[in-house]
Amino acid sequence: MTVLPTDAGVSFVVTVYNKRPHLPAVVAGLAAQRGNFPREFIFIDDGSTDGSGEELERLTSGLHDIQILVQANLGPSIATNRGIAAARHPLIKLVDGDDVLLPDAADWLRGALLRDHTAVLAFGRGEPHASPADVLARLQAEPPAPAVPAVERYDALPLLLRRCDLMPSQCMIWRDVAQRVGGCDERVFVQDYSLFLRLAACGPFLHIAAPVVLGPQGPREHLDDGGPQVLHDLNLALFHFLSEHSLPHRVAGAAVRRGLKRAWRWARRREGAPFFDWTLWLLARGYLAGPQQMLRLLRQSCTAFSTSRAVRVV
Repeated sequence: MTVLPTDAGVSFVVTVYNKRPHLPAVVAGLAAQRGNFPREFIFIDDGSTDGSGEELERLTSGLHDIQILVQANLGPSIATNRGIAAARHPLIKLVDGDDVLLPDAADWLRGALLRDHTAVLAFGRGEPHASPADVLARLQAEPPAPAVPAVERYDALPLLLRRCDLMPSQCMIWRDVAQRVGGCDERVFVQDYSLFLRLAACGPFLHIAAPVVLGPQGPREHLDDGGPQVLHDLNLALFHFLSEHSLPHRVAGAAVRRGLKRAWRWARRREGAPFFDWTLWLLARGYLAGPQQMLRLLRQSCTAFSTSRAVRVV
């Protein structure tokens, strides 16, 4: 990277859609960030209808360097890309609109990336919280960290092709790398997986051995374990990524078959399809197909997730 460590500020990019009850804790987490570095806060209101935009205006009146961008409900991929485009600092801290950063989150992640300029993303653990009141109490009681946590460097692409447990709020990225890879794939509604795949193709990730964010308890559409929209978008993002990146046939084939198996399992468990469903035929063909045919099978599998439920396609 070309920016000196002492000059590396952080742009906090927060995507919001109908998150009004969570916003006081979210903004409190941003205001509580420790560390001696320049910062700005960019909120993208993705067409909220619950007054989230007005609540953001009220809550952020005490913060400096604020942008609140408002758009029609175009989805998190487009909202995230708009925040990346608006960022002025070389590092971007991604935040979902119901997640609360712990006080040392940005400082730890920033430090890890500044110490290893070849890494493209740093992330820490996420932990659940019971309620906005619970997280506000934890923020007030959180003492300064006694030491910087350990950092592990690794090639993330093989892991991401198998499974993705990563969420945006755990992560910090370099702005120029995110812009170079095109940010999130705007052909896919949910942003997470496409951005992580694109970044992993460019360089290693860093894992911080400490929690950096608190998220609400209860069902959330985490990747690989989510609802139809998330699982549909996993397969769609994988299809576009493999179409645009040349990977060894063995590696790409294994990733495609995991996507086909994901569709078959969904059809059986959630849609009540018989064992010998058409998705099983796709999976069987995936063991015999060549590269181009495998991609067609993966693209076809996306329809399994929208058989009886609404899945939003960009």
